[in-house]
Amino acid sequence: HHNEIEVRVMLPEEQQDNLGELQHFPIRTASGDFVPLSGIAVLSSRRGIDIIRHSNTQLAVVVSADVDEDVNNAISIVQDITTHRLADILHAHNLSFDLGGQTEQDQLLLGTLALGGTLTLVLIYLILTWVFSSYIWPLSIMMAIPFGFTGAIFGHWVMGWDLGAMSLLAFFSLTGIVVNDAIVLISFLRRHIDRGHPLRAALLAATQARFRAVILTSLTTVAGLLPLMFETSTLSMYMVPIAITLCFGLTFATGLVLIVIPTLIYWLEQVKQHVKFFKNHLIGSTQDA
Repeated sequence: HHNEIEVRVMLPEEQQDNLGELQHFPIRTASGDFVPLSGIAVLSSRRGIDIIRHSNTQLAVVVSADVDEDVNNAISIVQDITTHRLADILHAHNLSFDLGGQTEQDQLLLGTLALGGTLTLVLIYLILTWVFSSYIWPLSIMMAIPFGFTGAIFGHWVMGWDLGAMSLLAFFSLTGIVVNDAIVLISFLRRHIDRGHPLRAALLAATQARFRAVILTSLTTVAGLLPLMFETSTLSMYMVPIAITLCFGLTFATGLVLIVIPTLIYWLEQVKQHVKFFKNHLIGSTQDA
């Protein structure tokens, strides 16, 4: 750790109010002679520096700005500045830069979300694999997650909001709800198949049986969040992205849970049957040969 000590050179107190004293202040030259300061320097007056900032023992200048959220968002502006605009300035003046304040917090949050998102997906897959004793069915359930995200992006576009950190946080909640809907559907499907129903009939029965439950769950959540979506108070910058993500994401994902997931399961099972058939056929042919 480096300790910083501020050093200030001052005239005696009785001479500080007289500029003439500073002009005659004796300076020793290389030859050993003394000359007045005004003889070797041009003195001018201006407003002094309020504060000298340091960051990691380096002299620093802090640049900050308020962003007009109607025009752009802070994350995209910082991204543009750091990747395109700063390089020439840093090179020309031999400077370095670092992010701080809200920008630093956003960068940290995005990094954490990326790690958290990856872990979430892995854990969801492992839990679903364990619950359904299948490696393929969980994939069809997890296919609902991108559809929810598509709905969230569409919602931000319709409402005229940019995707931000709050939107991404809300997406984790959305993922949980969507996966929950899918699990309810698949549980019923598994029950029908265990009773000996063919896959197509089991899919139809499960979708019809859980249609009302899935739709009602989503509708009540969306209805509860709608007032937040039109919030205009100072908290709106935090609340509105969350409400948009959940409302639009759920609306999209609900329809897709009931249509796309059964279709995907049917398609994946068909592919599995074909692979099994070809495998048996090929193994059988080679054994005959």
